[in-house]
Amino acid sequence: MSPPPDAPGARRPLARGPLARGSVSTRLLLILVPLVLLAAVGTAFVAVRTSRAVVERFAVEYGEDLAQKQAGEIAAITREKIAFVEGLARQVEAMVATGTHDRRLVAKYIERTALAHPTLVGFWFLAEPDFLGADRDFSEGDPVLGLPKSGRFATYYVADGQGGVKPGEVRPDFYNDAYYARPAQTRARQAVPPYLYTVLGRPIWMISYTIPVIVDGRLIGVAGTDLSLEQRAQELDARRPLGGNIYMINREGNWTYHPEHALLATKATVGEGPQFQLGPDELAKVLKVEPYEVERQDAAGHRVRRYAVPMVFFEGDNRRMLLFDVPVAGLSAPFAGIGTAIMLASLATGVLLSLVLVAAVRSIIGAPLARAARTIDLLDQGALVAVPDTARGDEIGGIARALDRFRGTLAERDRLRVQVEERTTALERMLAGVGAAKDAIVLFDADYTVLYANPAAIALLGAPDADAVVGHPWLDLLTPDTVARAEEGRQRRRADLMSTGYAHMVSEKWESIWGRTMEAYETTLSLRPNGDIVMVLRDVSAARRVAREREELQRQLLQQDKMEAIGRLAGGVAHDFNNLLGAMLGYVEFLLDDLNPQDKAHSYVARINAVGKRAKDLVGQILTFARSDKGELQAVSPVAVLEEARGILRSAVPATTEMIFQIAGSVPNVRANPTQLVQVLMNLVINAHDARRGEGGRIRIRLFPGPAPVDVRVREGRWQEHEALPFDKSRPHVVLEVEDEGHGMPMEVMTRLFEPFFTTKGKGRGTGLGMPVVYGILRAHGGGMTVMSAEGQGTLLRVVLPVGGPGAAAASPFTPLAQPAPPRRRLRILVVDDAAEMGDMLLEGLSRRGHEVAVCETPAEALEVFEENPQAFDAVVSDQTMPGMTGLALIALLKARRPDLPCVLYTGYSERSDERAVLAAGADAFFLKPVVVERLAAKVEALCAAPAPAPLPGA
Repeated sequence: MSPPPDAPGARRPLARGPLARGSVSTRLLLILVPLVLLAAVGTAFVAVRTSRAVVERFAVEYGEDLAQKQAGEIAAITREKIAFVEGLARQVEAMVATGTHDRRLVAKYIERTALAHPTLVGFWFLAEPDFLGADRDFSEGDPVLGLPKSGRFATYYVADGQGGVKPGEVRPDFYNDAYYARPAQTRARQAVPPYLYTVLGRPIWMISYTIPVIVDGRLIGVAGTDLSLEQRAQELDARRPLGGNIYMINREGNWTYHPEHALLATKATVGEGPQFQLGPDELAKVLKVEPYEVERQDAAGHRVRRYAVPMVFFEGDNRRMLLFDVPVAGLSAPFAGIGTAIMLASLATGVLLSLVLVAAVRSIIGAPLARAARTIDLLDQGALVAVPDTARGDEIGGIARALDRFRGTLAERDRLRVQVEERTTALERMLAGVGAAKDAIVLFDADYTVLYANPAAIALLGAPDADAVVGHPWLDLLTPDTVARAEEGRQRRRADLMSTGYAHMVSEKWESIWGRTMEAYETTLSLRPNGDIVMVLRDVSAARRVAREREELQRQLLQQDKMEAIGRLAGGVAHDFNNLLGAMLGYVEFLLDDLNPQDKAHSYVARINAVGKRAKDLVGQILTFARSDKGELQAVSPVAVLEEARGILRSAVPATTEMIFQIAGSVPNVRANPTQLVQVLMNLVINAHDARRGEGGRIRIRLFPGPAPVDVRVREGRWQEHEALPFDKSRPHVVLEVEDEGHGMPMEVMTRLFEPFFTTKGKGRGTGLGMPVVYGILRAHGGGMTVMSAEGQGTLLRVVLPVGGPGAAAASPFTPLAQPAPPRRRLRILVVDDAAEMGDMLLEGLSRRGHEVAVCETPAEALEVFEENPQAFDAVVSDQTMPGMTGLALIALLKARRPDLPCVLYTGYSERSDERAVLAAGADAFFLKPVVVERLAAKVEALCAAPAPAPLPGA
């Protein structure tokens, strides 16, 4: 029972005064809110006064943007038209550069160009004297082909107004006019100022865009197109942004566009006042083609702002400007509401600040006082509640701290009990997480005695239980070798731990006393405030192995990319060399046929022929590497190939070098090209011979079915192994090994052994192509290649070929070619080759066999000749790689018109062209360069399959 209120010790109710009613907040707001609103009104007044300047600046920038946009759009329209004459000039250059000198073809192309662009006045081409054919061939004065007795070719096609074109008149003295003289003298494209010219009987103000046509540094003539000023004015009449006007004026002061078409090509009037088109200062800027802006009044007295922007139609062009007149009122209209918006924004800001101020006063003063009042009521009722705002340093904080002292020891005890329960729960959760962790977690004291080890640590050590670990020094749980290996790292980790409280290291080869091992492990140490140490130990052996495998795969991929890139380069060089070599060998054959064998010159030519054939073999090696193709595959007995190659291998190696052949009793067939297998054997054996020490030595050649055993020298670490071309050993395969007793190689040489042009044989002893050829052949056959060696201990090269096909033994790669049959009848043959020396050689060679031969240097020329008379030729012989069109594409077009026409394709190099693909694409025969004329002629004659030819006149 509570004592009476007036009894001693009775608790008296606390009085509630103005503090709980928030009277302090109310008084503060009555002072601050009017001040904020007054400041907002002042800000709005200042903003309205300054908004006019803001609107003016925005309007000026808006007008500049509109002027630039109009100039860009109009220039783009004209540049598109200039592009037409650019294409015309480039086509004429291409025609002349490729040997086309027929005026009719050029005139026909210009006519088609004019017909394709009827919106332009016309297109023309004016040539220098006697270019595009001698003028004497056109003395009658055909207006399409040239001017009579002038020595010049001049043609002009103009729109006839009915969707077609007609030849236009060209004045005999055109070369004195600016539209020809200026580009001819400067040899640069020109935009000719407006001039009056009569087209189809009607005088037209026009401008011309001209481009000089230059081939091999010589001026051939000038190509151009004409644009009507009146037509362009009609296109631009609809452009009136913001109700203004646009004009175009050149640096001579002539209007090239004016809304009043009668002023086109006239001089602008200059003077002060709206009655003049340009002011004096404006004219100075126009003559210099400098941008400017000026404000002026129009004839009606309205303010107009003029923006002048240079217009560039092509590089180096700086001849005209766009004038853009726009009413000042139109520019300012989009920004008219800025002043009102600024004023409203200022007032809204004042109201918002007032609301924020009200909320702030209530939050900072009113709410804390209300919380204090509620806390007093609760304490008065005997409730044990926390007192808010005790951390504040102001008067409210002092009141809160005084209230906090009212609470008794019971509240403090309850708080402590709750904290102990929470921390106990957190510790139990932490121990559960540590126990479930997959990483080994160990707690040490300062002397590295184990205080705690989680289950993962016990399992990693292989200990029978936790008692065998806890309480023991950590180093006693590891083998002496592990302790010795980790000594240096442990000292470094301890220094890091003492200085930063953290240490981390990755080490190798760890073993516990219970026999558990790790190939690589990661250690992380953390120092606790009380001096204890937490260690996290993780087995990273699998990750280390994966990283090594990834590094090896990346290295192999890099090597593969490098080989392919160099192969494409070598193939391209060999292709160009093949053209020259083919022509040279062809002419050498002609000389051998023509010269008397007793003549001393005959022996010289025979030597040239022999050296050329050696060059042919070298190019063949490069192409074999570059193409990496398989050739014609068949079921091959590797035993038969090796036995048949013994003789040539023996002849390639001196008798002082002993060759030992070890062939297993039963070796399955492989699917391969026998000639290329012999090439692989030759390169491996020659390399082994060149690696010998001294004059003698032994070379072992072994052939047996896979899989191959691990070489004992590699297993014992005496040799290093490099898998240059990986192979899936699970597939059935045959193994070919070539081993020498030579100088051997370090790993850095083994990794570069198959790079093109890399050799260690010294200057003049090797080309560096043999092993890349081996690599290319094996890769194309789906095989593998491994190199094993050590410096001073010899080398073993192991070739792996997949088993494939039951077939019979391979045909001999050394079978001589049959002699060509004599020609049967005189044929008419069309030869197409962009290499002039190759075409001339085939012309000579086929003509010697009694055939009529025509040569075209481009597919386009060949198609034109063929279209004149599709039955004029009995056969076509074409190169594959030519500008503008491939040989296969040309054959397809010819076959579409005449399916029975025999077509032969030859090429020097192509990754995508082999005989099977070429025949499937429509060709009737396929040859690789250098081409032997006799074989080519025999094949063409066989395809034509006709009676023997009649004897030539005079034969």
